[in-house]
Amino acid sequence: MSQQNEFYLRLSRLPQPAVNTDLLLGPSRARNVDRNQRLSEMTERYQRGPYGDAYKPRAALPITPVVSYFFAFALGGMAAFIARFLRFQVEGVPRGAPDLNLIIDVVFAISVAFLVRELLSLSAVKRMGAQFAGILLALITMHNVVHMFPQTFEKTFSSEWVEHVTSSTQAGSLHFLGRDYAL
Repeated sequence: MSQQNEFYLRLSRLPQPAVNTDLLLGPSRARNVDRNQRLSEMTERYQRGPYGDAYKPRAALPITPVVSYFFAFALGGMAAFIARFLRFQVEGVPRGAPDLNLIIDVVFAISVAFLVRELLSLSAVKRMGAQFAGILLALITMHNVVHMFPQTFEKTFSSEWVEHVTSSTQAGSLHFLGRDYAL
């Protein structure tokens, strides 16, 4: 036993080699790790650009928000027209109280606008106010377009519907809750 202890004492007197403990921790580096490191270095070099400048993406044009609000407004107007057409296909010429007709048209138009927004994958949460304004404006002014182009609307809707709209509204006005307000 003493020989074994003497051997271990002699080994302990030898200088210990400097070992980097960070390299001993964890699994060995695989080819994928080296490849990913090279790819990230290449990406950083590409983003720095040829002159070492940091990559700066182009700023969005300042007109983009204006265009998006205009598009939301137009989408609301289109939804109102489609809603009136669908309601005509289901019900025919609208009868009943004008305030109830307006509420039904608004609900139909909001539903159509939501459906179109989902089909086109648009995110218009911020622009729903503009869309709703387009719906309301289209609903209270659509009769003016019917007065201007009755033949077109007779082909799209029917002659009875056009007759009902032209007889119950005045041209060049806003039609809201059964009343006409001159422009």
